[in-house]
This record gives sequence, C-alpha cells and structure tokens, in this order.
Amino acid sequence: MIDFTDHFVLSVYGIANPIAVQRLDPIGLDNSLKQLHTLTTEKRVHEIADLLKRLLPLPSTYALYSQEECLAAMRDVGIFLGTLKKLGSEPVQLVPELIPLLCELGTRTNLPPRDTLLHYTFWNPNGERMRTYTGTSDERALVESVKMAYSDLLVAIIMLDRLYDKAFEGKEFESICQVIRDNIESMVNGIVHAKRLVSPAYFANELRFYYEPILVDKTEPYIGPGAVEMPMFLFDHILWNCDLKDADYEKFKEGYLPFNFQFIRDMYWKYKTKQSVWSIVIENLETHPSEETVKAAEAALGFSYILKSFRMPHKKLADQSYSHKEEFNKQTGSGGYSVDILQRIMELQNDKIHSLHESIHKVKGP
Repeated sequence: MIDFTDHFVLSVYGIANPIAVQRLDPIGLDNSLKQLHTLTTEKRVHEIADLLKRLLPLPSTYALYSQEECLAAMRDVGIFLGTLKKLGSEPVQLVPELIPLLCELGTRTNLPPRDTLLHYTFWNPNGERMRTYTGTSDERALVESVKMAYSDLLVAIIMLDRLYDKAFEGKEFESICQVIRDNIESMVNGIVHAKRLVSPAYFANELRFYYEPILVDKTEPYIGPGAVEMPMFLFDHILWNCDLKDADYEKFKEGYLPFNFQFIRDMYWKYKTKQSVWSIVIENLETHPSEETVKAAEAALGFSYILKSFRMPHKKLADQSYSHKEEFNKQTGSGGYSVDILQRIMELQNDKIHSLHESIHKVKGP
C-alpha cells in the first residue's frame, strides 16, 4: 500500500512531508492564534493587520526557507488572508509587504501565490495547533473531514493510474479495483463527518466568507481554500471522463489543476487524449465477451456505488448550505462555481454508469 508518510513515496511524487510541514511554525502563529481569533470576533481589522505585520518574516529570512518552511509560512499567512478578506478588506492593500512574500512562496512551492486547500488541510497540524479562522468546532470538523480523505484519494488516483497499464481482465485487475474502492470510500467518510458536525447555516453564512478570492499580483483574483480543489476530478477523469467531452466539466477540471500537486497536473494531461477506464472495459465486453471480461467489468462497476455514495450526499450538503445563504450570494460555492456544476457532474457520471450496466447486461443475458 502507498504510504504518504514514507519519505521515498513522498519524493517519488514530489510531495513535501505533511508531518514535517505540520510541525513547523515559521512565523510564530502558535502563540498568536488565540489572539487572532479574539480580534476576528471583535472585527478589529487594523489590529489584525498590525499583528500580521509583526509576524511577517523579512525577505532575508524567507529567502533561506526550505520548501517545508515555505509551505508552513503560506499556510499560516493564509489564515490572515482569509480573515482580512472576510472582514471586508483586500489583504495586500492593508499589508503591501505581503505581495513579494506571497509571490516568492508560490514560486518556490510551485503553487499559487496564496494558500490552497492543501495548506489548510493536508499540511495543517492536528489538535490545539490546528490553524483555523474561527477556532469553532464546526470549522475544525470541516478541516478534519478533508484531512481524513485526502491521502486516501491520492492513493486511489495513483492505483487507478497503475490499473490502466494492466490487462483489463483477470484476478490482478479485480484485486486492484478492490484496493481503489477501499481508498475512495474515505471520500464518503469525509462527507459523512462534515454532514454530522458542520452546520450548513454556519458554513454558508460565516465560514464560507473566509475562503473568498483575494488579489495578489494581478487583477485576476486567486480563490481561497475550498474542498472543490480536491483532485476528485482527476479520479473521474481517468475512470470515466477523459474521453467524454463536456465543456462545463472540462473548464471546471482545468480551473482547479493549478491548486494541486504537480504530479496531479501531469497525470491529468497524460490522460487528456486517452480512453477512460470504463470506456475500455465497455469496449472489451463488446469485442471479447467472456466470463473474464464480465468479472472485470463488474469489478470496475463497483466504483459506481462509491461515487454515488459520495456525490449524492455532497450535492445534498451543498444544497442545504447554500439554501441558508443570503439571497445575493446564494448560487456560488466556495470555489467560485455555481453549485449546479455538481448536478451536471452527477448526470454525466450516471449516464456512463448506465452504459456500463447495459454492456454487462448484454453479455450476461437475462
């Protein structure tokens, strides 16, 4: 099994060690986080900006940061970015010293010049040191819901990539499918955790606004951390979507690529012109109908139950959250897209599932 705490695995995929990043406190936020929460509650914007200025490292300091220190610094500065934006200010206008720092950290880490979902969850400490905007139990549960799924999703994607190079029938194919299903179930567990512990009204009317886009070095804003940045879209891409041209979903997928690891970006483009796994399985059923190809198809179809178990409650959770929002900002999710995109993805996915069901039924007969 792939272990994302193993140094060799991390180096192979170009991922900074999450435990090492979580342990770091490069700007001294550990001792200031409670103060920041108090200032936020009292909406003391200029005092928050002054606190940030005191914590910001000098250029001569961050020039010597390791990659892990760059990631931890972006994570911690990001808490201030979201807080100031939520309170109605553009962070770089209040604290211009942010611009060179954010640009440097973004360049050094090969990520956008602001914090992303990876910083907010994957590289975020657990327990009392968890970086949050509010310190509330709802927000902590939201971070935890992503943390509990992220590494397993990466494993599922890597195993799906490996599956692609195997024979699309036989015991090995079926066993790899089972490993992938076991890992992708963490997405369902994450949704259940959020649904149980995060108030939709609190998310929509409070937390949501900490993830708003900010300006940095150009007129186009950079979106903040949002669960929509998770590379679930790459799992879809390889499994059933890379050869299904849909302009809306394609724009959605490619819009979130920059907020992901380089290997995720590379894998997306690798499959851009290939057949999807389910398309190959259907083709095998049509050209080589046999007990073996049916078993392989049924193993691949097993992913559909997990996808439905994830997407249906995800869509319901999003609908509940944004039904609580103020009317003027009701239709847009934390990643900047309308929540209607979730419905579109479900429709495309279910059409492909139906095609696979039909192909299996034709070979097996009544």
